[in-house]
Amino acid sequence: MEVEIRRARHAAYLRLAAAHAGPLGPALLGHPELAPLYSKAYAACGGAEGLPCAGVGGEPRVCVVRRLEHLAYSALRGGKRRREQEKAMVEGLLVCMGHLTREFPPEFTPVLEATRKALEKDLEYLRKELSERETSRVS
Repeated sequence: MEVEIRRARHAAYLRLAAAHAGPLGPALLGHPELAPLYSKAYAACGGAEGLPCAGVGGEPRVCVVRRLEHLAYSALRGGKRRREQEKAMVEGLLVCMGHLTREFPPEFTPVLEATRKALEKDLEYLRKELSERETSRVS
């Protein structure tokens, strides 16, 4: 059962990474009309407050995709400590998505919203998983 969950999380994060990786990515989420706007929207970001990129900025087409890919491969392995690290990374990505919602053209809202929902769903799973492991350790 746990292997199936790990594989499903891995696949979900790879799909999200692909959705942000290039001009055809938004088409994976049903928005092919966004392809011409991709290069301008994903070119630069001022950095989200509370994240390491704050004030320095970055390129969402690189940093968002890399973090989603990292989560995809992390989902395949590890135990409690890795899930805690994933939880922190997902929380950071949620801050990032909120920031990008304000910086990106409004046409990208459905893509960012779909990403946010997937991240929130996984964060709920991670919190549940960590609390169950904590409970089983105490008993």
